[in-house]
Amino acid sequence: MTARKPLPTALGRGPFTVADALSLGVTRGRLGAADLMKPFAGIRMPTRSPLAPPQSLTDWMIVFSRHREENLALCTAYRLRMPGGAFYCGPTAALLQGIPLPYRVSSDRRLHIGLPDDCRAVQVIGAIGHSYTIDPRQVIAGDAGWMTSPERTWCDLARELRLPDLVAAGDYLIRRDDPLTSIGRLADAVAAQKGQRGVKNLRLALPLLNDRAESPKESILRIELVFAGLPEPEVNVDVFDASGRFIARADLLYRQYGLILEYEGLQHLLDPDQWQRDIERVRNLEDAGWRVIRVTQADLKDPRNLIARINAHIRARGL
Repeated sequence: MTARKPLPTALGRGPFTVADALSLGVTRGRLGAADLMKPFAGIRMPTRSPLAPPQSLTDWMIVFSRHREENLALCTAYRLRMPGGAFYCGPTAALLQGIPLPYRVSSDRRLHIGLPDDCRAVQVIGAIGHSYTIDPRQVIAGDAGWMTSPERTWCDLARELRLPDLVAAGDYLIRRDDPLTSIGRLADAVAAQKGQRGVKNLRLALPLLNDRAESPKESILRIELVFAGLPEPEVNVDVFDASGRFIARADLLYRQYGLILEYEGLQHLLDPDQWQRDIERVRNLEDAGWRVIRVTQADLKDPRNLIARINAHIRARGL
């Protein structure tokens, strides 16, 4: 098999226009090779191998990071032909801002591109065009170009996400470490969405947001518990024994029931050292009088058995 001719270094390693490549002597046959993808008409960029759906929290973090990279590359590519006044929005803006999205949404490689409603929406293969009624202050600059602000992006996601995923996205935005916005600014953005599609979910999600959440799986688990009629648990709480010695940091905690819920990804089973630390941690918590229930991805897919176990524990405590 004949090796492919290397591309001119002047094209770099990212996206480039067909016109630039032809001007540097690249043939149309070379531009049609399998190592180059055609995200948009007149643009080429290096092809990357596909990723399988994630099976654990660690998998999800790896896959989501890769989807963010691919999204940035596609945005950078489209920027070469982006019309004036256009901006990235919806899931595309969310990925650019690091907002966690479920696999079915983050794996969709189509870009969401907005234009003010007095302009015709973008119509191009590889993109979804939107006409927007939008305050110019809701559009911000980023490395890949203009995009909707974190607050407007979250509001737009209400049209794409289930309520638990929308809460997980909001938790990320207001997280204690390096927040992108505040609960007050999100509330103002929701108020401005009156009459818009998705506003009902936004109003349901807003009081459920928690700045102590540290992973989307924790957020989704917390919301599933609330949906089941259970009280909302405390989130990421330091636990101490009777002498004041730190034992562990609990993912979700029901103090009055003496119950701790810990989300366990597949990595906890595959890493022997982590597995041993987990065993020791649970022992210490149980010695201090706590009941620990370990939650897996399977519990999130169908939480009925988990809910039954929690309710059984509450009944056994006579509460």
